[in-house]
Amino acid sequence: MKQKTQGTVAGYAPLRDEGSQIIICYGLRQVSEDLYEWFEICLPKKQTAQLSIQVVRDAIIADINARTDEQIVAGFVWTPASGADPVPVWLSQENQFNFKSAYDLAVQKEGATLPVTFKMGEDAEGNPVYHTFEDMADAEDFYVKAVAHINQKLADGWAEKDSLDFSPYEQALADIQPAAPAEEESPKKTTRKK
Repeated sequence: MKQKTQGTVAGYAPLRDEGSQIIICYGLRQVSEDLYEWFEICLPKKQTAQLSIQVVRDAIIADINARTDEQIVAGFVWTPASGADPVPVWLSQENQFNFKSAYDLAVQKEGATLPVTFKMGEDAEGNPVYHTFEDMADAEDFYVKAVAHINQKLADGWAEKDSLDFSPYEQALADIQPAAPAEEESPKKTTRKK
């Protein structure tokens, strides 16, 4: 489970042991004078018996990848060059493929396959939103802006992953994991010469 959390910087710790789970925090950023926000990933302890820097790194990278995918799929609002109202667009893998196929075919056939209508997504009330691409200029405007959106979200995700510093997690791991019990030395046997 992941979530975005807000609080004071005093409430932030890279790792927290909360009994049955380990909380991994990352992405600390200041939103106002005394308010910060960050992401939290909750890992059940039974899944993290061997908590290591690799487990922490993998969890954070997976979370950033999932957020990047969410932003690609649900974060695009296309504003047509014609000045029409902005259109929320659901860019699932399937829709990306369908949009690209229709655009490529329209380019190959010099617009002969147009007009074509697509369900773009839903409005704020959950009603379907459709758009009819009437000409090549409309189709190209959409396609170029959709690809730019995808590329920007990928670049944002890469930049976030590249900026990660795992050194605070190494110290936090040492702080929350109990030290292995020291092996007791067995008493040395001494033998006397007779």
